[in-house]
Formats: sequence, structure tokens, C-alpha cells
Amino acid sequence: MKKISTFAVLLLAMLAAQELVAVQADIECSAVVQDLMPCLDYLEGDEGSPSGACCGGVNTLYEAAGTTEERQATCECLKAAYRQYNVIVSRAQALSNECGVGISFPITPNIDCSRIP
Repeated sequence: MKKISTFAVLLLAMLAAQELVAVQADIECSAVVQDLMPCLDYLEGDEGSPSGACCGGVNTLYEAAGTTEERQATCECLKAAYRQYNVIVSRAQALSNECGVGISFPITPNIDCSRIP
């Protein structure tokens, strides 16, 4: 596996969660990162498509963020991860569709998480 340099995200080996922003809701940034860790190679451009483990993590994260507050908290965690990893934004934007999960907001490092429904 490539050296850990987020998720990346979306991103993503940020198990040092104390560096992440504190968020409200029942979402912990360390869990977001852990769910997306298998996506790191895809998000950094080392794999052509997300692995099954990556999509499993995306689906787990999607299911865990069932309320507006949880989605906003997840968003804040992902924004922090963008700053830590070399994520290719277009890959982060494509990840949910690649894994069959539809989301109603764009994935960008500058997203205003408070506007997520």
C-alpha cells in the first residue's frame, strides 16, 4: 500500500483525530477516516477505481450520517482530511457515484458544511 501522506475524505489515515475539528452529532472524525481509509489509493490516483472495501466504507459512512447534523459533522471531518492528504478533487467528487451512493451536495474542499441538508 502506498505511504500514508484522507477520507483524503474524503479521505484519510488521520487516526490522530485530535487534529481534526470538533463536531457535534454522533459522528467522530476518527470513524469517518477509518471508513474511508480503503479509498486512499483511489483518491490519490494510485488505483483506477475504488475497491470493494472502499465502497463498503463509503456505504457505512453514508448509512451512519442519517441526520442533517450527522451529515454536516461528516462534511467537517472530510474538509479537515482534504488538508491532510493529496486527494484528487475530481476523484472525491466521483467516489459516491462510483460506489452507488447518491448524495445531494457537491464534494469540494471549500464546501460550506452548514448548508448541507
